[in-house]
Amino acid sequence: MFPTADSEDNITQVTSLKRKPSLPTTSNERDSPESSSQVAKQKINRELTLNMLVKELVFCIALALTTYGALHNAPTKVSKVPQAVRFFYSDSVVTDWYRGQLSNALASMHSEDVSFVMYYAPWDAESQYVRGEFDKAANILSDRVHFAAINCWNPGSECRLQHSKIPSWPILVAYTVTSRGVLYKGPRNAESMVNFLELIMRPLQKISNTEDLVNLLSICDAVAVGFTPLTDTSRYYNIWYNVALKSYEFDTIGEICFAAVTSAELASDLGVESIPNARLMLWNDTKEYKPEENKQSWNETFLVNWVLENFAQPVARIIPMWKKSFNFERYADGNPMLILFTPLNPLYEQLPLYSLLREVAMEYYNCKNNESNPWTSELIKLQQVQRLLYQKKNFLKFCQEYKFKKPVKKPSPHYRKVISHNNKYPWNNVTQKNQKAGIVNFLLKQGMAISKLIENSNDNSALWSNLGFLEHCGESASQSLPAEKSFYENYEKCQSFEEQLNSDLEMEQEDVETTMLPHEDDPLSAENLMQENVKHFCRLMQFANRISPPVSPAKVSSGNVTQLHGLACDTNYTLHMIAVDSIRNYHFAEALGVDIKNRKDMTAAVILDSRYESQYVLSEEYSAKSVRDFIYNFTQQKLKRTLRSRIDDAKHTHYFGSVAGTEPDGKNDSAVHITDLTTHTFRKFVTTPGTVSLVAVCGGGCGALVARALAHAARLLRASGVRARAARLDALRHDLPWQYTVHAYPTLLVFPAHRGGEAESRAFPSGERVSSGGVVALALRSLGAPTHLRVSLALCAPPTLSSERKACLKDVREHVTTLIGRNLKYWRRTRVGELRDCLFRRLQHLHDVALHISLLHITDLTQNNEKQNKLLKSLDNLAKNWDIDELILRKNVIPTPITR
Repeated sequence: MFPTADSEDNITQVTSLKRKPSLPTTSNERDSPESSSQVAKQKINRELTLNMLVKELVFCIALALTTYGALHNAPTKVSKVPQAVRFFYSDSVVTDWYRGQLSNALASMHSEDVSFVMYYAPWDAESQYVRGEFDKAANILSDRVHFAAINCWNPGSECRLQHSKIPSWPILVAYTVTSRGVLYKGPRNAESMVNFLELIMRPLQKISNTEDLVNLLSICDAVAVGFTPLTDTSRYYNIWYNVALKSYEFDTIGEICFAAVTSAELASDLGVESIPNARLMLWNDTKEYKPEENKQSWNETFLVNWVLENFAQPVARIIPMWKKSFNFERYADGNPMLILFTPLNPLYEQLPLYSLLREVAMEYYNCKNNESNPWTSELIKLQQVQRLLYQKKNFLKFCQEYKFKKPVKKPSPHYRKVISHNNKYPWNNVTQKNQKAGIVNFLLKQGMAISKLIENSNDNSALWSNLGFLEHCGESASQSLPAEKSFYENYEKCQSFEEQLNSDLEMEQEDVETTMLPHEDDPLSAENLMQENVKHFCRLMQFANRISPPVSPAKVSSGNVTQLHGLACDTNYTLHMIAVDSIRNYHFAEALGVDIKNRKDMTAAVILDSRYESQYVLSEEYSAKSVRDFIYNFTQQKLKRTLRSRIDDAKHTHYFGSVAGTEPDGKNDSAVHITDLTTHTFRKFVTTPGTVSLVAVCGGGCGALVARALAHAARLLRASGVRARAARLDALRHDLPWQYTVHAYPTLLVFPAHRGGEAESRAFPSGERVSSGGVVALALRSLGAPTHLRVSLALCAPPTLSSERKACLKDVREHVTTLIGRNLKYWRRTRVGELRDCLFRRLQHLHDVALHISLLHITDLTQNNEKQNKLLKSLDNLAKNWDIDELILRKNVIPTPITR
């Protein structure tokens, strides 16, 4: 920055300026040349000093201005928060607290029995999608549930200040008056939300008698029963009520049915010794909650964990949440799995297709030497009858024909007492008691104290003889299950049983003097409540039918049904059984090569066997017989492997390639087109006679290097007079037969032109770099000698260096010499006259080719060259006399084979 003295003289001169002269100088000294030069140097030094001072001054001024600007800089301007606007439409039934008024929203929810709240961020894409589904659910349940939405993103709002660290949006929470919020973690669609809220409104089923418990066992995967008598306090009942609510955070579709027994006498009859108590009744076992001292007690946390840890079901219902999850990972343990793709509409009380698979799974896992075998066998029969009866119901027809009674206009001093004898609809809590009690007593004894029953019972046949409950629904029901054929053939016999269980609405009415309001003015009267529940039920069924109509398995009309009792115990592996909703998750089936949308009822069954990397698809219509035969044939290894292929109309299945195979369009004959193969077109493509097929098998999309090598190799072969085609195949989405399965991607396969029957291929070395020359060299090995020589000769022309051409011609000559020596050896060894003549003609033409190629020079490798044309003509004559009749070869007994 500052100038410095470069020499010792300058340093002394600068320092001399600071000294005062001690003696006066004379005039002679001033006028002398030495004195004048001294004065000039002093002037220069003064100028240098002045320049330094000016630069220092400028630097100081700049530094001062910079410091002043930094200290007096204006604060950063922040844009104002945009004004909050409505997220839901103004005519929506959802109360939108779009300014984030959390306290006002909570105050309004406190006055409602059940509220469903959506905490959202307006900019979030997931919140924008859920908004439509949330509004649909509100339109269905607006008369029973209060729907609200709170903007928890608006800066400065009350909700944002209290909840500033929400990881993701939206958050859905259900609130009840008697409990804290229940977080909804299920699918973000309207039907699942409606089903979740129906569970929240009725979390517990009251068990008044043994028939109620049996009914729950027949339709639920598991039943959790809490024995909480209402004596002095309702504390135990409230805890069990909260357990049911809390469990729905994890069981959003209600696979576990919660029930409560409030009668001490009924609890004692069911074998409960101490109260409060809880029992989880599964399909093959009954778990009892045993609180230990100082470890567990009757509280919500322990009970919820106990129920969820002990819950087990024969068929697992997987609900992908559209995030990175591991729903299938626990079943991918090396054992095969059966996946049922079917509509799983949660609004229906029963799903016959799913229920059928559950019966089959219970039968498959029910080992004969297991203590729970009798319990499971009878439960299968009970669930089968419930399923068959449910399949005969037509809820839409019932809703259309149901006559809603209009209220009486004139007030009446009489109150009409209504006594119902109906157990068809879920809102009626009256239970028939005229059923045969054999199966009821058996199920309860087996479920509550199964070990004691088996120990005390020496003859089980007498025990089963009491099961008359099922006999009038099919003569062969006790002999072979399922009794599908017998049920439909003898449905008239079952009609009386169905009328007993599910008769139409019948009332006994009698007039009683009362001071109550007439029913037309009383919305809570028995008749009005029943009318309102029928309307609500019909509204749910109509909404469910719009999403997916009810479907049932195909009827079994003929043929014997295969028995699967305990088949899982006869094999060294376990077949996991899974059910997936085919409406919301149809892309999973498409990825497996199943065109689920074109299947009947969008239903398909697939077995995946990871041990052998194979899959099997049920080709027949889904029924009780076909699914059992499907499982049995798999265990006996009688199924034919299904080759997975891409679905053309798949919307969510990624595919790297063109829509269909690409063929030449005739505009450019020299262009090479690469065909995209599928599982169905592969075999036809590679078995085309007279054509060399070059196929690249890739894991996804083939790279540019592979495609370029294929196209160039096919172009070189065509230029040499060989019919060649190039193709590629995505092995991740198109399965190939076992003999063509590759172990590394990409793999190049060359299929020769001369072949018979199954196509044989040659594979490019996986460790080598893919190139067009390597592909051509691999193709040459599959060609006959005349074609091989012609292609090799054509490959010698393109190189520009003479050394490369000489080396190429040398290789061709050596190849001809090798062929002559090999065929001469065959001619000497054979004793068959016809074969010797054929080999002799080969040798004649080979010597002719050797003569012409010995006369060929590198300068003759041009078009229309006379020497090259003679060589090509000799190659044509060799091709005509090269092939040998197979009948002549069969007469040759010489062990040495004759190669091409």
